Amino acid sequence: MPLPLSPHSQAIADFLAALDGFPVLQGPRVRLRGPREDDAAALFALFGDARVTRFWSRPPMQDIAEARELIEQIHAGMQARSLLNWAIADENDALVGTCTLFRFDAAHRRAELGYALHADHWGRGLASEATALALDWAVDRVGLHRIDAGIDPDNQASRALLHRHGFLTEGRQRESFFVGERVTDSELLGLLASDWRQRRATAAAALR
Repeated sequence: MPLPLSPHSQAIADFLAALDGFPVLQGPRVRLRGPREDDAAALFALFGDARVTRFWSRPPMQDIAEARELIEQIHAGMQARSLLNWAIADENDALVGTCTLFRFDAAHRRAELGYALHADHWGRGLASEATALALDWAVDRVGLHRIDAGIDPDNQASRALLHRHGFLTEGRQRESFFVGERVTDSELLGLLASDWRQRRATAAAALR
């Protein structure tokens, strides 16, 4: 029998349970929304690109049917409240990436962050903007205390993005996941809610 949750942890569990679909998060250039059936082609273009999946935990998609299946899995995960896998949509509402909060743990007030962006949009700061929207929501609305992230240690761009957001590299798991027959380590990073609030305050002060 699970232990009873503290009032704060129970509030997190209740908040997630009460969600009426994917929350829509709007930024200056991107919007996080739930994926739709008509996103399948764009999702296949994203995860069918070997440049994107080079550091991913699965090989590139080979057929659009895989993208359609992924959309179904995303909605099932939302229904189970096991993950929130948003579409990153551009100014035309076209899917250009994904941003995910998953492994929610209300008892310990934490979750994990993941993201992917189509290679055509790299270098524009869109992934940074999208993940900042998710972090704002996780800290301010959900009330999480900590956000984790795991990356391939060779993924320098992803590490740089997370470090800019205030994540700290906290360790490394050896040979922790396979992509086909290739096994790789995981670099483990963490962000506390207090870190994120301080990072935002510093950024806001710099703009004054």
